[in-house]
Amino acid sequence: MFNKFHPSKGRNHSDSSADGPASPADPKDDKRKRVDTRLSAAGSEISGFEGLLANLNVGTQLQRQRSSDRRADPTGLTVLYTPPQPPAADIILIHGLGGSSHKTWSYNRDPENFWPERWLPIEPDTCDARILTFGYNANYLSAGPNSVANISDFARALLFGMKFGRDEDKRDLSIGKVPIIFVAHSMGGLVFKRAFLYGLDNNDYKDIVAQIRAVLFLSTPHRGNDLATVLNRILSVSIFPQTPKQYISELQKSSPTIDDLNESFRHHAAKLQIFSFYETLETSVGSMKSIMVSDKSTSTLQYDGEVATPLNANHHDVCKFPSRESPNYKDVLSVLQNLVSTYRKAGLRIDDHARGIKDVKKIEKLLGVSGTPEDDYTALYHRWKSGTCNSILSAPAFRDWTDSSVRSKILWLHAQPGSGKSIQASFVVNHLIKSARCCSYFFFHHGTSTKKSTADLLKSLSFQIAQNVPEYEEAINLMADDSVSLEKADVETLWSKLFSTALFTLTNQRPFYWVIDALDESDSAVGLVGLLSNVSSSFSPIRILVTSRRTPSIQTAFDRASIVTPVGTICTDDNVDDIRRYATAEMEYMHGSMTFRQRVVDQIVDRAKGSFLWVRLALQEIKQCHSREETKEALASIPVGMGPMYQRMEATITGLTRASDISLARLIFAWVTYSRRPLHVDELLQALKPIQILDLNYTINQVCGHFVTIDSNKFISLIHYTAREHLINASNIPFSLGPEDAHEELFKKTVSVFLHRSVRARLTQRPLPPLYAYSATSWSYHLSRSSKEPREMLNLLVKFFSSSHAYVLPWIQTLAILGELKSLVFTSQCLTEFLHHQRNLDLSGMPLLDRHSDLALLEAWAIDLLKITGKFGGNLLQDPTAIYKNIPSFCPRNSKMYQQFGKALPLVVEGLSYAEWDDCLARLSVGTQADALTIACAGRFIAILTSTGTIVVWDARTFEEIRTLYHQEYIFTICFSSSGDKVAAYGVRTTKIWNVASGALLEKIANPLHARALCMVFSHMDSALLVGLDVRKVMRLPLDRAEEGWKALNSAIFREESAIEGTVLNSPTAMAFNHTASLVAIAYRGFPLSVWTLEQPRLVNRCKRRLEQGKSPSHAWTTVDRLLWHPKSGQILGIYKEGSVFKWHPYEQTHQELKAEITESPSEIHCSPDGTVFATSDVNGSVKLYNFQLFSLIYQLSSEDMVTALCFSPDSRRFYDIRGSYCNVWEPNSLIRLSTADETHNDVMSDAWSETDADATSQIVSFNASEAWAETLVPITALSVRQQGRLLCTGNDEGLVEMQDTKTLKKMEVAKSGAGMSIGHLIWADDGTHFAYLEIGTRLVVKAIDKQTGGNGIGWRVRSVMNVKVDLELGGAYRLLINPDSKYVLVTSPESAQLWSVETQSICGTCDSALSGITSQWVTNPLREDQLLAFFPSSVTAYRWDTLEELMRWPIEPPKRISPDDSDEEKPGLLRSKFNLGSHGGDQEVIVSQAKDFVLIFSSLPEQRGKRRSRLHILDAASLSSSSSESQEPLEAIPIPVEIAVSIERPLDVLGNDRLVFLDDSFWVCSWRLRHPGGSSALLRHFFLPRDWVNAESLDLCRVMADGTFLCPRKGEVAIIRSDLGSDW
Repeated sequence: MFNKFHPSKGRNHSDSSADGPASPADPKDDKRKRVDTRLSAAGSEISGFEGLLANLNVGTQLQRQRSSDRRADPTGLTVLYTPPQPPAADIILIHGLGGSSHKTWSYNRDPENFWPERWLPIEPDTCDARILTFGYNANYLSAGPNSVANISDFARALLFGMKFGRDEDKRDLSIGKVPIIFVAHSMGGLVFKRAFLYGLDNNDYKDIVAQIRAVLFLSTPHRGNDLATVLNRILSVSIFPQTPKQYISELQKSSPTIDDLNESFRHHAAKLQIFSFYETLETSVGSMKSIMVSDKSTSTLQYDGEVATPLNANHHDVCKFPSRESPNYKDVLSVLQNLVSTYRKAGLRIDDHARGIKDVKKIEKLLGVSGTPEDDYTALYHRWKSGTCNSILSAPAFRDWTDSSVRSKILWLHAQPGSGKSIQASFVVNHLIKSARCCSYFFFHHGTSTKKSTADLLKSLSFQIAQNVPEYEEAINLMADDSVSLEKADVETLWSKLFSTALFTLTNQRPFYWVIDALDESDSAVGLVGLLSNVSSSFSPIRILVTSRRTPSIQTAFDRASIVTPVGTICTDDNVDDIRRYATAEMEYMHGSMTFRQRVVDQIVDRAKGSFLWVRLALQEIKQCHSREETKEALASIPVGMGPMYQRMEATITGLTRASDISLARLIFAWVTYSRRPLHVDELLQALKPIQILDLNYTINQVCGHFVTIDSNKFISLIHYTAREHLINASNIPFSLGPEDAHEELFKKTVSVFLHRSVRARLTQRPLPPLYAYSATSWSYHLSRSSKEPREMLNLLVKFFSSSHAYVLPWIQTLAILGELKSLVFTSQCLTEFLHHQRNLDLSGMPLLDRHSDLALLEAWAIDLLKITGKFGGNLLQDPTAIYKNIPSFCPRNSKMYQQFGKALPLVVEGLSYAEWDDCLARLSVGTQADALTIACAGRFIAILTSTGTIVVWDARTFEEIRTLYHQEYIFTICFSSSGDKVAAYGVRTTKIWNVASGALLEKIANPLHARALCMVFSHMDSALLVGLDVRKVMRLPLDRAEEGWKALNSAIFREESAIEGTVLNSPTAMAFNHTASLVAIAYRGFPLSVWTLEQPRLVNRCKRRLEQGKSPSHAWTTVDRLLWHPKSGQILGIYKEGSVFKWHPYEQTHQELKAEITESPSEIHCSPDGTVFATSDVNGSVKLYNFQLFSLIYQLSSEDMVTALCFSPDSRRFYDIRGSYCNVWEPNSLIRLSTADETHNDVMSDAWSETDADATSQIVSFNASEAWAETLVPITALSVRQQGRLLCTGNDEGLVEMQDTKTLKKMEVAKSGAGMSIGHLIWADDGTHFAYLEIGTRLVVKAIDKQTGGNGIGWRVRSVMNVKVDLELGGAYRLLINPDSKYVLVTSPESAQLWSVETQSICGTCDSALSGITSQWVTNPLREDQLLAFFPSSVTAYRWDTLEELMRWPIEPPKRISPDDSDEEKPGLLRSKFNLGSHGGDQEVIVSQAKDFVLIFSSLPEQRGKRRSRLHILDAASLSSSSSESQEPLEAIPIPVEIAVSIERPLDVLGNDRLVFLDDSFWVCSWRLRHPGGSSALLRHFFLPRDWVNAESLDLCRVMADGTFLCPRKGEVAIIRSDLGSDW
């Protein structure tokens, strides 16, 4: 079983060489020869015992000789063979105990029999695989101290080599790009299993491990072996310098390592193809004895799908073969050939792998999860004892729950606290997994903030289902593609999108099983039961098992749920049999007779009263007894019931006498009682420093009285949640566990983790150092729960946020590494509440003398943290180190981030006047010829309806205009489908439905005549449209039968049976459907607001206001101008005619109002999707945000421009307003705070643990209303850089033209359009003496610039040399070009060109390309100043500058559309060599480098789902220098590595030293040296553009100057950015 390992290190003994001479006189010579002959005959790798005994006999000299043989074999990963073509798979071989990377696989140690290197490369199929071996030092015969290396160490070394290993040419091994097959002998199989499990849980290795597809186990002792114990005993008594080894101890039967490994591995085994080969011959041990080392029972896993095969070999020959004709070799080879062939045929290459990993990461990002709750499951199931819990499987209710019917069902398993419900839940999970059921699970935990909320449950279930159901994974990936974020979504949104819309529409006949444990520990048990009852609407059966205590509220919730979905119940209070089995199993290894042990079990069972927890604690005490008498005494003294048991356990704590023990106990209890989540052993050890704990298990047992436990995953917690209540209220223990004091101590410890200068350097470690992750996400949590009065806490905060050592930056970096930027928002809230408390101390007569500057520091940082999250969150997640080198420079000048860290950075941002944070992210324009009417949002799309009957669609992330949808008639209303993939528009004559992503028109339906639409929604899972008309009708359009047209719903809707005094039933003014489209509200000018049901029409209620004194009953109703349904509560929000805002519940008849203000009467109202906030606007330009629950103002935005429409983003973090032809995007602090308010509530609230905690919650989430002013900024529409010097020129939307010096930042007004027309394009002449600009649709202007010297130094004089009226179509895409000597100006459009003479100020030539139906882009020939170049899709044509006479033409290959699945790349690594420009429906731009040595042609092509694919071709200008008029050869483009080409969002220039400068798809400014042999390794990323800078207009105008200065328009100004971009030229 055990193969010898060669040592990686050893002493060099020249006298022990195998080839060294021996003295004939030596009497040991013959003996040595006999041993050598025997060893050789036995094979190259003898068994562990044989090798040990032989070496003990022959002595140290031969021992060293054989060690030397092993040392010749390499350790780590070694590449044996690489196929000439890209490999179809990687095969990695791992040797066993005492073996080595070569000798283990070589029969008779003969290199010619080294089959992985000699034979596999010449066999069919395996010749297509790369072959590697892994060697490690597990030489049990090595001398010296007891080795501490273990299987886990070898596994980590394997993973490290797979990720960071290099071949002998120092090239990256790049393992993980193709499928991986492992071949493991003996203990090597255990090393593989441990590495596989580690990799699944470690983000650094997860991508690689995901490619492991199969494993061949060759006599792996999966269940250990008794021989390991004997082997270590022999080593311990050996007269030679051998010592016992830890990894041998791990091989013993039932060792913790073996048990844990098997328990964890079986849950992931289904991801692999497993082949287990087992030996059938005995292996010689010593000279006399033979044994079966690893028989079938221990060498096979007995899993479903495992292929088990015998080999005619003993343990050491099972992995080596005498020839290629050996039957054993053929059996192993056939498996490898089949696997490699399968992978090759399936085409599993790097792109497929990357796509799969990317999909998983997309889902993780979408949901904000980091994997499955497997640790909880394995920790619980590890405590399960064989034979227990089986009664559940035979229970009628359980059998009914798992039957073959297609109905959805719920099974409620309830029992008293401590009765083992969680173990039972883990048992059911294991049963379902072993039965190949699609099972997802979640374990609520009261002490873990991420395991208490319903939202966490739903996201976890969704993630698990996506891993097992491809159809569901595809649906979730589509949401991720649409840039939807559900990380902070509320429960209703999660349920709707993840389950109602995505999962429940699947027609899967096999049930989905959900196991939900500890419902009573969730934050909303009753609400969750109600939610789960909705599974009855699923097309696929959903089976849910829920465990909890039986409380009246939960019982009532399940009774109500049973009306909708069948609910079965199992009460497991009668668990005597299971308790007996558990106690018997635990007592099995206790000393004493079987009769005595049985008597003890009987007494335990009799006194347990159904509590497994009591039994567990009682057994812990009994198993420490040394005699029968002591056992009887212990049994008699153990009290019955958990209350008395806890009091008894206190005795250990109260008995502590040393002050150090009491202090240590207090610290441990503080951590396990009040930490946000259970700490890992390593984290607790770090938290207890400077105390150096020798043995944490021993310490906990000695000072914590069995209240604290360490589970199988090494997480530390209290034994039960009831223990927490007991300890907090305990009066006998020698210390207090009051929450405020404990949280204060934990705050000090966690924040102090970052108060060291070494933190930044240690953040390069993976995984992060212990306690870093917890401290980063939790110090603000402990701050929020502690007393706010101690000055020491203020001192720590000031030290943390002050500038002296930049402690705050590594903390932010840590959060970015963890993907936990939401903690920045929570910390901001905590700081705000902390400051509020400190200022209250001032008012209460306890002033903080001389601390006002400190409070101001914290207040400023509370704002900065919010803004950093909102404006730079995406950049931080992509590059956490950006917090040091980029972000401070982009912060406003008065922010603390800039003041403390931005001034000294090499990245300098100038030219912007703003000094404070603002709330505006972007401004979108629909053009000057139309007004924006209304706005709708869904997923990643923003749709704006215009007055010209068009719908303009933008990308909500980049604010890039995606497309315009043409209805060609006036549109009343628009709406998105719930999935966000369709948009519908109801016009005067027709309704149209488009696919938003592709722009395809899906349906066109005639509308009823003479009716105006008041509202419209998609209903019934997007299968129908409902519209409410002003003729008091509701119409329905079934989308699967759209040709049938609109059909009126029941005519009884809105039919009033009786008149109301003082009312007139006239045309409605407003109408709205609720979010389920089951109710409709309708308002009239002369009649009360009414609510009706739709399916079976009936009046629900009418809205009545509270009567003021002196008013008659006829005044109990008021005209409602605007109304909408709250998305969650069933209430209606609206605006009365006189301007009062109200909310009204039609069923409960509750009513609340906000009185109208005389000067600010709201005209529009909208509610956020999560229901926390609603907004109103008025004609004066103000927007107000209100907290819906409190009906209180939280934010006010004032402006001079009238607001005509409002909308919130799907994540409720932004709102949009329509003002004229513009849409403004706002992201105020108030919305960022409220977007995490629910999460904050869950983190801070701990159910009903303490009244004080609940009070703190309301304080932390309430803030005073903030105010902001919306400046009316005129956007820059044109920008050009003077090639000589440092001048730039800009034009804006109101016709202002300015010139600016980029060094002094001084500006000079050049001109102002008299008509206020926008500047459409602006261009400098190459010599820098003239520039020209175009006022859209009116005038062409050319200016000359002269340098002049005055009293203030060098200045500039600008004079006009041309100002002519041009006849151009308004709104056309026109561009200008000035010839090098400034005599001519070319005015071009995509279809035509006009040549103007500056001297005569008239047209002197034209070129109309519209006749041929093609488009063009024009530039001056960089090498021939007398020539123009026109770039067409099929050619590049040269013209004379002065006449537009055609001179020559270069052909280009016909246009070809590139789709994601049809790339024209010749091979990975290079992007096309033949130049291919243009595409139908695409845009293109031509850029000549400032040095005139390159021409860049950039194409943007439409893709699926509204996205675009960009292509860049770079031409050497020398290829355009020919003067011949003959036909030219096709142009050759400079090759670009694919990984760079696909990331280019917008090329900018080619600067000195042939460096291409471009913006990538994450809006980083990057540079890459053309033709660099290192390919993408030469890529440099210099800095990013903040996301609120990014929109289509600003990207089009970004420029880079010759010295590397970067220019970017920003809110009517130009940001001038200096960096290292020009330092390499």
